[in-house]
Amino acid sequence: MKTLLLPLVSTGNVPQLMTDLVLHSLDSEFEFVRELDSLYVYPFTGPIDYVEGSGSNLYRTNPEKTFTTPVELFFNPKLELYVIQQRSPILPHYENQFCKNVIAPLIGELNIGSLVVTDATDSFGEHISVASARRSPYSFGMCQVSQIDDLSGEFQQKLQLRDVTTTPVNETLFQFSSQSFQSGISTEQFIFKLCYHLLHTQKVLETLKEIRYFNIYVQEGDNSEDAVAACEQVPQVITGFPRIATLRTPVSWNGVYGARDAPSTFEEGLYI
Repeated sequence: MKTLLLPLVSTGNVPQLMTDLVLHSLDSEFEFVRELDSLYVYPFTGPIDYVEGSGSNLYRTNPEKTFTTPVELFFNPKLELYVIQQRSPILPHYENQFCKNVIAPLIGELNIGSLVVTDATDSFGEHISVASARRSPYSFGMCQVSQIDDLSGEFQQKLQLRDVTTTPVNETLFQFSSQSFQSGISTEQFIFKLCYHLLHTQKVLETLKEIRYFNIYVQEGDNSEDAVAACEQVPQVITGFPRIATLRTPVSWNGVYGARDAPSTFEEGLYI
């Protein structure tokens, strides 16, 4: 069964950093597939990322590619794992278009059976339904698509939205593990909007069996250690994913999280 890993642009960019670790630690096993439609995200270009001293890189089969773009797709044939790296946030009010016109068609095209969505949050309140006892900085929820593929036209009614605050909360779409810090998702979360469009796309329903949601509780700041800790959880989230013995960071991390002295002038950089 083919799997797609989708990191959401969220608190501390932890999903993106975790994805960096997955891709670059196994760069000899992954290959660049193509750039995805970036119409609905902020413009972005950057230099080709790589691990210093590595004998391989993610773009080795595409020597003509000289810069990175906002949304890119990679593939690991051994694991049958596709990975999206999204480096730029979605434009305000265009989340639904991104889900409907970029992610849903891609899942149908690639015949994805398992979608793994990674997220990060630094707050609870009305946007997340909090479990009675938070025991872990991670939440893992499973949605078995085959059990809800009859929801067309009745999405909100059958998902039993519970108006505990001004934001409706759903506690039936995902079954969260007992150690999760949340028990449901709100209609304001991107994951809810994504599920809505996926479950209303016939081509997706022909192949997609499950949606796995991995949410990480973090604080804004130096989130490199959060990314490392989250990466160590990946084998628990993606079936068949091996434990990575040595995590390797790309050169784009250098100087961003306290790896060098604080700059004293603008020319020396923006990050410490």
